[in-house]
Amino acid sequence: MEARTWIEYIRKPRLKEPVAVVGSPGLRSIGRIAVDYLIQQLQPELFAELYSTHFPIIYQTSPSYVAQPAFPGQAGVIMRGSHVELPSVKFYASQNPELVITRGYHANFDGQYEVAEKVLDLFEEFGVKRMVVLAGYGHEGRDVCCAATDPSIVEQMEKHGIGVGYVGPFYGFSGLVFGLGKLRGIKGLCLFGRTVPNLEEPEYPDPEAAKAVLNSLGVILGIEIKPQ
Repeated sequence: MEARTWIEYIRKPRLKEPVAVVGSPGLRSIGRIAVDYLIQQLQPELFAELYSTHFPIIYQTSPSYVAQPAFPGQAGVIMRGSHVELPSVKFYASQNPELVITRGYHANFDGQYEVAEKVLDLFEEFGVKRMVVLAGYGHEGRDVCCAATDPSIVEQMEKHGIGVGYVGPFYGFSGLVFGLGKLRGIKGLCLFGRTVPNLEEPEYPDPEAAKAVLNSLGVILGIEIKPQ
């Protein structure tokens, strides 16, 4: 079977220059938890899913976001009772505020760039000019720091009391979408929640760090977010 990556639309929403909010499994699952909280609160519409032959159902690496060329993972589907679900990146549309909420999924080594570029194709189709990525980094405390692809964004964040702080690699789905977005002219901001790494289970959930990231996101978007 030829490797391929494609997007299936459920419905194409009408959006005018929405902000993309991106999160995926990562360090202490902060990005994934934050996006799930946001979906739970805003109740956005699932409008598209991205599928790829590069999406494993079982990863041969730990954590999942550290891809290795020799370990492509195992293919399969997710069973939920009578429902069969292929692994996918899910896109949700929120009208108030206008957002494209993106729940990411890590591809294997060979498919990482292909998947990220497809995500950015969708962003461009819907007029996305700004992107906010939610993630975590290993450091004690509960502060949130940022990184950005434009110096003016850093200046804006400093007015909200959010400074730069993390220096180091940003692995996987969210990191590539963030970085490649700059080449497409999409201004990117990443909010990093501090968390103490769990060496035995790097993706072990840290919901408190995810809530801290969401609080900062709410300030930036001008909305109140109340994680359950």
